[in-house]
Amino acid sequence: MKTRDASEERTEALKQTREHLHTCQQRYDQHKKEGHGLGWLLSPFDTYHASGELDQARRDHQQATLAYDEPATQAARDSQIAADNQHVADQHAEKAKLNITLDTLTQFHRALSELSTQAAPALAAARGEGWLAADFGDKLMRIDRAIREAKFSVARECLAKLAFQRRPDAAVYARLHNQALDIRTRAYSRHHGVPITGSFPAIVEASAKLAAPNLKAACSDQLLGGLHSADQWQLLTTLAASPEHYAVDALWSIYWAMFQCQQKMADYLASAVAMEDPLNGRFSGYVEDALSGFAFQHIPLFGYPASQSYMGTLGLAGTPEESRLGADIGVIICLNIGGLVCRKAVLLQAKRAKDWAANIGSEKAQLPKLSKLPRAGYYLFYHESPDFRFDSPVPTVSSAQALQQLILDSNRQPDAASLHLDVRTTGCDWASFISFGLCNAASNVGEPFDTVDDAMRILGSGETGELPLRLFVVAIEDEPFAMALQLRVREQYQSAKKQLEASKKKTQKGPRPR
Repeated sequence: MKTRDASEERTEALKQTREHLHTCQQRYDQHKKEGHGLGWLLSPFDTYHASGELDQARRDHQQATLAYDEPATQAARDSQIAADNQHVADQHAEKAKLNITLDTLTQFHRALSELSTQAAPALAAARGEGWLAADFGDKLMRIDRAIREAKFSVARECLAKLAFQRRPDAAVYARLHNQALDIRTRAYSRHHGVPITGSFPAIVEASAKLAAPNLKAACSDQLLGGLHSADQWQLLTTLAASPEHYAVDALWSIYWAMFQCQQKMADYLASAVAMEDPLNGRFSGYVEDALSGFAFQHIPLFGYPASQSYMGTLGLAGTPEESRLGADIGVIICLNIGGLVCRKAVLLQAKRAKDWAANIGSEKAQLPKLSKLPRAGYYLFYHESPDFRFDSPVPTVSSAQALQQLILDSNRQPDAASLHLDVRTTGCDWASFISFGLCNAASNVGEPFDTVDDAMRILGSGETGELPLRLFVVAIEDEPFAMALQLRVREQYQSAKKQLEASKKKTQKGPRPR
């Protein structure tokens, strides 16, 4: 809308009479100029007529001007023009306000659209079955409140702090399920390892009891439904093949990593005989490959918030002659994967078992020492068959406290150097021990810890300086803790190595001659 101009309107109103006056003036001047200014003589009639029209045009224009400029009319017109111009000014001001509002709403819509796109995964998680952090609902309400108050920066900041699982689709779960079934089929195609382990009821029962709390209720009920041990063992590995059967699906990665590890060890023991130290070295290699390879590659597929990861093994000594400061193997578990939150450590004394009989005695009285650690002291058994008469099972793990009780029940002393014992009546398979026992914060397997110092204390059997010869570390935690744990463990092992080397050199030199 345009404003009105009084001068322009007056010019426009008098335009017709003014232009007519101008036309008549031109016509009169033309007749008058004919014949070198003798128009009145040469064409008096036309000149006279033109003169009359010019006079009438002057009177008409004068009359129109007087009428237009009449004071009362002009005052009314000026008032109307002022009112109209004020209305136009008001409309322009309103339009300016509307433009500002439009810009604000456009920015609001753009920000809301961007926020909607960013929030889509979180909203899908809220509607789905994936893991949500305990404070997810509260933070989502804060985001809603911030959006209603147009505080989009606050909403984005809260959104970035939402912790939830970007749950895989059905195709990913199906692929992982089939992958595990293939691993299981390959294991069952052999005559040793996993299939043989299912022949021993006590091992199967203990493994199933560890597994059940880590599975969803329906699967847990099936597993503990009173089946024969041979059927129960097959059902355990069948149920464990699907990530969707787990209470925390990411645990699938650790179980099947350890499942392959234990089967590889059984494959090796099916055709070889070796002492504990070489077996520990080989087993450590299998564990490291399984953790840093299979587990590390598969855990991110489950869509949990990214965490700092460290998986690997560390070693102190490689020969029996070197002084042993602690148990053969230590295991540290630090997990913060969705609902799987656990920090535990255990010590394992490795022993060979021939036809399930193992000598758990030692000159250093390891059994009584480890038995004093009811949650952290265990024995790892590598099963082999003398003369390869029978197929051997996978490595199994038994509580030192339970083994000591068996020794006491047989009226023998736990600190004896030689203690032969049938170990098939206690313990569970390696994969179940790690995945369903040590990785379960609610189980009695493993000693819980809060700080890196606590973990070092457990590894040293409560005594400063003692460390297991080999250490398996699975750390999927917040970055500061995972890094601190990694650095502290390496420092501890490097210091212990230097002490061992110095002690060995001193021993080799012998006493200084006097």
